[in-house]
Amino acid sequence: MKRFLVMITVALLLLLSTLTVEDVYSHGLGRGESIVKSVGNKIAKLYVELVPEMKRYGSMNEQSLVLELKDAESNEGIKGVGYELRVSRFATNELLLHDRFYSSTDKVTINFQPTMDDTISIEGKRHDQFYIADGSEPLIIKGKAFRDAGLYRIEATVLAIGGKTLDESDRASYELLITLSEAREFKVVYEGKEYSIETISYFDALSDFNFDPASMSIRAVMPFNWDREFVKDIPLFHFEFYISKEFHALANKEFKGMLNGVEEPITVDRAAEGFVVVHYMTPKNRLLSIADKVLAMPDAMRDSMIVELVPVGDVKDGVSTTQQDQVDLSTLDWSPILTATSSKGSILVEMQFAPNTINVNDTVYFKFVFKDPKTGEELKNVRYDVMIYDVNDEHVDRSHRSKTMRTIQVYDGSFFKEEGKYTLLLTDVNDTGESVRFSITVVPEFPVGIAMAIVSLSLLITVLIGRRVAAKGISII
Repeated sequence: MKRFLVMITVALLLLLSTLTVEDVYSHGLGRGESIVKSVGNKIAKLYVELVPEMKRYGSMNEQSLVLELKDAESNEGIKGVGYELRVSRFATNELLLHDRFYSSTDKVTINFQPTMDDTISIEGKRHDQFYIADGSEPLIIKGKAFRDAGLYRIEATVLAIGGKTLDESDRASYELLITLSEAREFKVVYEGKEYSIETISYFDALSDFNFDPASMSIRAVMPFNWDREFVKDIPLFHFEFYISKEFHALANKEFKGMLNGVEEPITVDRAAEGFVVVHYMTPKNRLLSIADKVLAMPDAMRDSMIVELVPVGDVKDGVSTTQQDQVDLSTLDWSPILTATSSKGSILVEMQFAPNTINVNDTVYFKFVFKDPKTGEELKNVRYDVMIYDVNDEHVDRSHRSKTMRTIQVYDGSFFKEEGKYTLLLTDVNDTGESVRFSITVVPEFPVGIAMAIVSLSLLITVLIGRRVAAKGISII
């Protein structure tokens, strides 16, 4: 019976892969997961991750691109995979890398060292037609790949599995989009004082930034193609402003967001330590709607994304009380400690959650401790961004909290609406650009009807026992 269910599951996955036209793209972060496809004698999906997924403006740090082909049935990595890999800039379609890579392990890891020289050079061991990318030998690619922030297209064709070359008919090609985001700081002057406004762009590097002291509005510009054929492949446009709380005159304003003159919903996070954070998270359907309006505008800037933040009044007085402040954390039923190391290995994170068993619609508390992985010494005042991915691996927009130093994060039951595996993702941990990922499982609520039936049955049993004892004249006192 179990074998039959497995066969049905695999068949359904294969059917899904043939019915799906587009791959599933990344959601504005440095990782992505494809749809399942038939490759060789397996049904598999491809995971791609860029480590670290964020860079500072002007930096030329090394990036690692990791590919892992996973069996869709067991979710285990497949070993001995060889790829033909193409890496290109999404915005310009410029090809940055085209070569073949192989790993005897379940992961292909390629290290990129960005240079100002646009010429691509590869330093590493090559066997037959593949560069060896299993970590046993240094493999470094120099050039402009991942030099600039933005959205990158990853195209990978599986040529070999288990160390054996596949027939052309048994191969599969995967395509994903991943983001190298860029953090940048700008200094602005208002009434004779200098303040900091930071940005994080997840689509492309900024080409212009302006703060208008008269209107107190902020304007950031980046290259963008508003043609619908281009926009339809963008899963999510993601951008953030960070306004220093020392800049009281601006930080204490209410805001509306604009994209190329079209008003766009924004999320304003005032709980971040030291900053008011404004998130633009525009999914494909809204982006297409804005594209229609931009293309209908006379003399519109159709080759740029103009992100504006406009003050619309003052924040009303009042202090909010968080759920954390209302609950005695020592009374909660905490899980065992889970540990994970950041993507480049510089930080160890210990995480616990409460309740120990998370039910659908539960309010959940997450507790974090950050440590030096070499010494075990606890790190204090660590800043990080945190977000939740739901059971469909979709980024829950409302869960995005930026530049927080809280060691406790609280999410109410509206974040956990379905049973299954959720991902808790910490990014830019301690301003390193590194990320840490935890998987948590949410189980179904204990059905109220069953609970009432159990209670009713218990009462009935008690009554029947009582009647039987009374009938026999037996004292139970």
